[in-house]
Amino acid sequence: MRETLAMVLSLTGVTAQPRPELRAIKSSILGRERSLPHLERKLYHMMMGLLCFSLYAFVLTQGQAVALLLGVGGVWVGLDLLRLRSPKVNSLAMALFGKLMRREELNGMTANSFYILGMLVSVAFFSKPVVLLSVLFLALGDPIAAIIGSLYGKHKLIGKKSLEGAFANFLLCGAASFLFAMGYLNHAAETALTIGLIGGLVSVTAELIPAPIDDNFTIPVFSAVLLSLIGSLGILSF
Repeated sequence: MRETLAMVLSLTGVTAQPRPELRAIKSSILGRERSLPHLERKLYHMMMGLLCFSLYAFVLTQGQAVALLLGVGGVWVGLDLLRLRSPKVNSLAMALFGKLMRREELNGMTANSFYILGMLVSVAFFSKPVVLLSVLFLALGDPIAAIIGSLYGKHKLIGKKSLEGAFANFLLCGAASFLFAMGYLNHAAETALTIGLIGGLVSVTAELIPAPIDDNFTIPVFSAVLLSLIGSLGILSF
C-alpha cells in the first residue's frame, strides 16, 4: 500500500514540502467563503448523486450496493483517514481535488466520505424506494438550496439557511418525487402528487435539521427515517 502511494506521489511530483502550486491551492481553499455558492462543487455532488441514484435504481440490488459501498467506499474512506495522518497524501489530495475542497476538509474528512457512510446506512437499513428518494433529496435539494440561498436568501430560518433556499428545495424535490412516483413506482397521478408534496417537505426538513455531522451524511439518513415513519403510519405506500 505504502509503495503504491509512494509511486503515485512520485509520478504526480508531490513531495513532503509543499510546492508553490500546492501552497496556492491551499490558500485558495482557505480563502473560500461558505456563504458563496461553490458551483463546481455543487455540480460535482449533483452529478455523483444522480449517478448513484441511477446505479441503484436500474443496476444494483440492495446486497450488491452494500458490497460496493463497503468495498470501494471503504477504500475511499480509508484513504481519506490516511490523508489526515500523511502530509504527502494530503498534498496529493489537494493537487487532485483542491478545486472542490472546503477549508474544513484540509484537516477533516471530506464530504465524499460522509456521503459514502450516509449511503451505506441508508441502503443497509431502508427500502429501495425510500433510499432512492433520499438520494434525490441530497443530489438535488441540498445544492439548489445552497445556491439559491447564497444568491437570493434574505429571510434566514436556521443559521445561514434561508427561506428562499428552502422553497427552491421544496419545489425541485417535490417535482422530482412526483416524477419518481409516476415513472418509477407507477403510481397514479393523485398518489404521485401526494408523494411529491411529502417528498418536498421531507427534503426541506432533513436539510434544515441542525446536526453536528456533515449534511452529506445526515440528509440521506434523516430523509430515509422520515419517509419510513410516514410509510409506517399508512399515509403512503412506497
